[in-house]
Amino acid sequence: MRERILKIGKPQPLTSIVSIPKTLNPEIPAVILLNSGVMHHVGTCRLSVKIARALANIGLLSIRFDFSGIGDSAPRSGTQTFTESAPSEVIEVMDFLQNSRGISKFVLIGLCSGADAAYETALIDKRVCAITQIDPYCYRTKKSYLYHWIPRLLSASHWVQYIKIKAQRFQQSTNSAIDDENLETPSYVRIFPERESVRDGMQKLADRDVSILAIFTSSQEYYYESQFEESMSDVNFNGCFTARFYSNCHHIITEPHYQKKVLEDITAWARAFGSIDVAPAVEVA
Repeated sequence: MRERILKIGKPQPLTSIVSIPKTLNPEIPAVILLNSGVMHHVGTCRLSVKIARALANIGLLSIRFDFSGIGDSAPRSGTQTFTESAPSEVIEVMDFLQNSRGISKFVLIGLCSGADAAYETALIDKRVCAITQIDPYCYRTKKSYLYHWIPRLLSASHWVQYIKIKAQRFQQSTNSAIDDENLETPSYVRIFPERESVRDGMQKLADRDVSILAIFTSSQEYYYESQFEESMSDVNFNGCFTARFYSNCHHIITEPHYQKKVLEDITAWARAFGSIDVAPAVEVA
C-alpha cells in the first residue's frame, strides 16, 4: 500500500489523500471517506486514516478528501449550502477516479454529517454501490421509549438532576437583565428529515441493491441494534441493510476498543466487494 496527495477539481481544488493497494483492480469499487463536521481528512481520532489504510490493505483503493472550506481545501465561491455542495463535490471526486483509474463503482463512508452526505450522494448517483454511515439519521420506536425512560424513572440520581435543571431554568427565566441579542446561538444544528422522507430514500437505495452498513453509538437517541430497521418497518431492505450498535460509545469513537471494532466491522463488510488479502487489515495505533 502506498499513499499520494492529490488536488482534485477546479478552480479551487479539493485536497485529497489516496491510499493505493499493491494490486489495483478497477472492477473493485473505490472507497471515499467524507468529512464529519469541520474535522479534516484525518478524521476523528485519526479514524479516516485507519479505515483508508485498512481497506487499501485488502485491495480497495481508498481516498479521503476535504470538502471545500474544510481542512486543506480552500473555500469555493457560490451560494450553495453544505447540504447542496457536499454531494456535488463527492461526485467530482468520483468523476476524477473514473476518468483517471477507470473505476465506476464507489463505496462512501462518513460519520455524522459525512453519513448524511454519503446518503444524499447515493440517492442521486447510481455509481454508489454501498455506504457506511456512522451515527446516521435515526428515529424512535415504542421500544426505544421504554429503553429511555424505565432506567431514568428508577434512578434517584436522575430525579435529583431533574430538579436541579428545573431550578436553574426557573432562575434563568426570571433574569431579565440579559438581552436576547447577547445570547450565543449555535452555528450548526443537525436536523433530521421527516421519517417518511428517509423511508422513501432507503427504499430507493434498497431497490438499487445498495449495500448499507449503519453503525450507531449511544450518543444519539439509539438504544438497541434493530431500532432503525423497526422504525423503517415499511421498507423492504432486500437483505441490503446491516446495523451495528456500540453501547456506551462516544459519538466520535474515542474508545480504543471501539476504534478497533469499527475497523473490524467495516473491513469484514467490505470484503463482499471483491477485496483481496494482501496485508493485515486492522490498524489500531
